[in-house]
Amino acid sequence: MNKERVVAPEKMFPEVPEKIFLFRSCTGSMEYPGTENAIKEVAKILGIEIVMDPDQTCCSGYLLTCSAYKPEFSLAVTARNLSIVEKHGLDTYMFCNGCQGYNLELAHIMHEHPEYKQMANDVIAKQGYHYEGKTDIRHVQEIWYRLKDEIAARVVRPLTGLKVASHYGCHYLAIQYGILDDAGYPTFHEEIYSALGATPVFYKERQMCCGYSVGRGFTHKETLVQPHLYKKFKSAKEAGVELMTTTCPGCNTALDREQPNLTKRYEEEFGIPVIDISQLIGLALGVPLEKLGFDANTIKMDGILKKLGIGKGDSDDN
Repeated sequence: MNKERVVAPEKMFPEVPEKIFLFRSCTGSMEYPGTENAIKEVAKILGIEIVMDPDQTCCSGYLLTCSAYKPEFSLAVTARNLSIVEKHGLDTYMFCNGCQGYNLELAHIMHEHPEYKQMANDVIAKQGYHYEGKTDIRHVQEIWYRLKDEIAARVVRPLTGLKVASHYGCHYLAIQYGILDDAGYPTFHEEIYSALGATPVFYKERQMCCGYSVGRGFTHKETLVQPHLYKKFKSAKEAGVELMTTTCPGCNTALDREQPNLTKRYEEEFGIPVIDISQLIGLALGVPLEKLGFDANTIKMDGILKKLGIGKGDSDDN
């Protein structure tokens, strides 16, 4: 097991992979399908082949978080999904912090406790699957950071003058080993913004959680989540943030979908669009707007596109 807390991108990826397995996110696919599509488009521009498999299911993390069933079930789900990736002989790349966190944790449990791995394999063997533990679990943001110089060289829509702020997401920064930056003061998103020509904004509450863990998101939205988010967006607005990015569709849902509710509750409008960092990269690299899925946003991107001089009919070919 990798015991280093923070790993340099060159050490994490001594060689840039030519092909990766992209693990679908149920929240991403249902709420913001443009996120998944943006990853495919950016990867194509960078010469990375994306492999997916319709046999892959939800990571089951949401239900585990809500204690809807015992952990043994999630161990079997994880073993089954990762066994599918192993059949392709690839490493697993997530675009959801939750998916990555759950898969890492459950894979670690099976690695450290062979009896649990055997238990999971006994279950999935009935459907013809077998998990060996050979696939590494990564996040697509890590490969983007590794390739930030190449991304910068391929920018065709510079994001000049755009004030962009990060929401890293607690699930990624809480990982104990093998991440790109320390949770105390991460900067790798801001380095990507700079590579795209944008202006990074370090607002006071940028590391504040989105507050949208499943239980609180559905049962205590008004009493817990909304006051929490109000504080975050108030900080962002005061710092002049024009656009915010995430690396987790769950965070995106909280930060985007809840803004109208904040306006009703506090009589203050923030109007800060929230998109995935892969969508931001795709925008700068000239991916056609119709492939980036901005129409799924509650807080629309129209003002941002106008500021950048990008019309709805723009469809730069790559």
